[in-house]
Amino acid sequence: MPSIKPSELTAEQRSLDAHVRQLMAGLPAPFTSTDPDGALIGPFPVMLRFPGLARPLLEWFTAGTGASVLPARVREVAILTTGSRYAAAYELYSHSRVALDVGLPEDIIEGLVAGQRPAGMTAEETVAHDVAARLHSGAPLPGALYRAGVRAFGDSGMAELVFLVAQYAAISAILNAYDVPLPPDGD
Repeated sequence: MPSIKPSELTAEQRSLDAHVRQLMAGLPAPFTSTDPDGALIGPFPVMLRFPGLARPLLEWFTAGTGASVLPARVREVAILTTGSRYAAAYELYSHSRVALDVGLPEDIIEGLVAGQRPAGMTAEETVAHDVAARLHSGAPLPGALYRAGVRAFGDSGMAELVFLVAQYAAISAILNAYDVPLPPDGD
């Protein structure tokens, strides 16, 4: 689905475009999110075409990131684990860069992108990986793993982790449904 030039957006799309740009401005974004015309890329052209469906999804994301209790590295481990399960190319591209920016070592990022459980992660990162991987297996989360998550992150942090995995599963599904391509600088 091609990007939409800012000059070609409808009023409803312009409002959503402005909202997305405001959200992106507050996040570390060491990845390409616009094309040479300044149009949003990645999942955003899809969202702009369906603003009634996209707004609630973006509000859900905002609720989960506003008062995050999870460390940035833990969040990126969960996001990359989710993206790898879906083989969502743009998700893996963008969040590999974010993960590097927040201090995850390159070998761990490469392992997560490859769908592995890399050695060298912290105990918290390992719990985040295991929770995300198990949630994508189609089976219930084992009690022992849930309790490990609560010990590592508290009740609120564990809930945030579960919702984060669900959010990025949704974004990964959208990226795959519309076969969203990588930008020219994508690896």
